[in-house]
Amino acid sequence: MRIRNLLLFMTIALVFMLAAGCTAKSLSPGTSANVTATPAATESPATTMAEGQVVPNQQANLSFARPGIVENVLVKEGELVQEGQVIARLKGQTSAKAAIAQAELQVLSAQQALNDLNEKAGLGSSDAELKLAQARIELKNAQDARESLNYQQVTQNNLDLMRANYIIAQDAFKTAQDDYDQVKDRANNDLNKANALSKLSAARQARDNTLYNLNKALERPEANKVAEADARVAKAKAALDDAQATFDKLGNGPDPEKLAIAQASLKSAQAQLEAEQTALSDLELKAPFTGTLVSSDLEAGQAVNPQTKILLGVISNWKIQTTDLTEQDIAGLKAGMPVSITFDAIPDLKLKGKVDRIKPLGENKQGDITYTVHILLDDQDPRLLWNMKSFVTFEGR
Repeated sequence: MRIRNLLLFMTIALVFMLAAGCTAKSLSPGTSANVTATPAATESPATTMAEGQVVPNQQANLSFARPGIVENVLVKEGELVQEGQVIARLKGQTSAKAAIAQAELQVLSAQQALNDLNEKAGLGSSDAELKLAQARIELKNAQDARESLNYQQVTQNNLDLMRANYIIAQDAFKTAQDDYDQVKDRANNDLNKANALSKLSAARQARDNTLYNLNKALERPEANKVAEADARVAKAKAALDDAQATFDKLGNGPDPEKLAIAQASLKSAQAQLEAEQTALSDLELKAPFTGTLVSSDLEAGQAVNPQTKILLGVISNWKIQTTDLTEQDIAGLKAGMPVSITFDAIPDLKLKGKVDRIKPLGENKQGDITYTVHILLDDQDPRLLWNMKSFVTFEGR
């Protein structure tokens, strides 16, 4: 603060020293002289200075997610660690892995139960569909059989033909009878008598056959056959209703209540597995990015908790953070503004950079509200170290 104020004072003094002068133009006697003030020099652009510190462009405070006892330390302070590499482990790995194995078994069991339920529902649905189709066919056959009992056995055309055939056969029998009567008294070996008798026998048989067919065609169904047909129809209807109810229940998949229970069991088992996997992961401290383990006091056998911090940073890529810009100083600063940086510890080093961002939240430092400005360097220098003090000049304000 003292150095910045001294520089500000020197800048103001320089401005006053270069203040505008006045020149007078000589006039003839009796004429008044008008004096016009003109600036002798143009003001130089205003600058703002601030103190800062060197910090990594990427850093993180790491800690275990749960308390425990350190089992082994795989990366020590000052060593390089790769992204995702385990830095240290807590005790309890064996029991955590056993819990994961048990949880995986529960997931497999729940998944198998759900699969079996769906598979059985699919088979049951197919079987129910087949039985439903068979029940429909049986009902149709029973109804057709019962319907046939309501009508005569032959069509009216066939019935008329049968009646005509009977009349013709009866007339032929009468003619054959008359012919035979004329020769019936002859000897049995008489040829004419034998022919007449043969024709009479054939005519009688033809008449009897046509009469039999006509009577059969005119018959009505027996009462017991009608009763049997009605019973078959009723039984087929009941079977169809049962088949339809079964198909309606299984046709849309497994029973909703059983399905909900199976799905809930699987979801619970999966959640338990995730919890056990998280518990195992919490026993390991991993690097979120590739960097150097700058600060770590971890030792095997040490008790730690989430408040135990270790510091990871990328110490090959630095940036500057200001530490003393007040709310009056911050006005006019913006992202992209060029800056120059010098260092107390390296007098011959001067770097260029630009404003990356201004932290919008101010912090109270000894009564002053200060804002942190993040500055990206155009070039890096291997001599820079973490928290090294720097001086930042904001140019072209």
